[in-house]
Amino acid sequence: MTLDEIKLIAKDNMAVCKMCRICNGETCRGWTPGPGGKGSGSSFVRNVAKLKDVTIDMKLIRDDYEVDSSYDFFGLTCAAPIFAAPIANVAINYGSKVDELTYLNGLTQGCKEANLPVFLGDGANREAFEMPLRIHQAMNDRTIMTVKPWAMDMTMAKLSEVKACNPVAVAMDIDAAGLILLKKQGVPVAYKSIEDLKKIKEFMNVPFIVKGVMCVEDAQYALEAGVDAIVVSNHGGRVLDDSTATIEVLEEIATFVNKRCKVFIDGGFRSGSDVFKALALGADGVLIGRPFSHYSIGGQAEGVKLYAEKLINELKECMRMTSCRTLDDIKRSNVRVHF
Repeated sequence: MTLDEIKLIAKDNMAVCKMCRICNGETCRGWTPGPGGKGSGSSFVRNVAKLKDVTIDMKLIRDDYEVDSSYDFFGLTCAAPIFAAPIANVAINYGSKVDELTYLNGLTQGCKEANLPVFLGDGANREAFEMPLRIHQAMNDRTIMTVKPWAMDMTMAKLSEVKACNPVAVAMDIDAAGLILLKKQGVPVAYKSIEDLKKIKEFMNVPFIVKGVMCVEDAQYALEAGVDAIVVSNHGGRVLDDSTATIEVLEEIATFVNKRCKVFIDGGFRSGSDVFKALALGADGVLIGRPFSHYSIGGQAEGVKLYAEKLINELKECMRMTSCRTLDDIKRSNVRVHF
């Protein structure tokens, strides 16, 4: 099948998400729970719009060489610094006819075949944690469990199960403390202090990734906690209305961090050229969520692999057209920022 054919199937398989021609959060403004941004939906919309305010400069007079987009993710060599973001509960968020396990199996298998890592999610009920954990047990060198910021006793209990899988890394989406759906279900989510994050890092003793950093101050606190990577993220615009776009704060945060930990980013990324822009502004890698989940719902592993290969090829094309032989050659001078 082609990606266009898979998109049509995905659209037919979803009763809530409309899978718009341009996935920019306009149609689904305020649909939370659901696929949209919180409140007015402006944070989701802004994430996507501001990416278009970064443009790429061509640079073509050079020797004729092939480019290399490979990336070292904490010892795992990947085809590119592109990762599937943790999206869960597709039945509620998308109205998916495809069940959660089929979706997750398609996502992880397709990314494995394309040689890209997958961040797996967590949820309020036990099955929402156990289902991805079972996949993680089988693919612990290709998947990263993302545990939500529960109250610390619940957090440490879940992390104990993740630790038993010998993970390559572990993540926490601290911004999930603001998710409406979790609060409605009465589960004990809680904000995390520097000491909380230190305790998690020391207990896991593997690379620890904190997702939900949107300012220099929180980046500083994350460094003080000893984390190995941060994800510049506003949870896809789903936890705070009128949030700054992730791409708008990336350069400031990456400059401040200055390679003291990895800096990843998510929020509205759809193409390899979007990935290139983030790398040029200081990111080490990019998490992409919604399109990966769509292509799994529409075509399982085949759809995910085709989309992953499209992203990798688009990134390589940007590298070719800007004289960047490797990822290290992608610099700030390759892009212009119009905000």
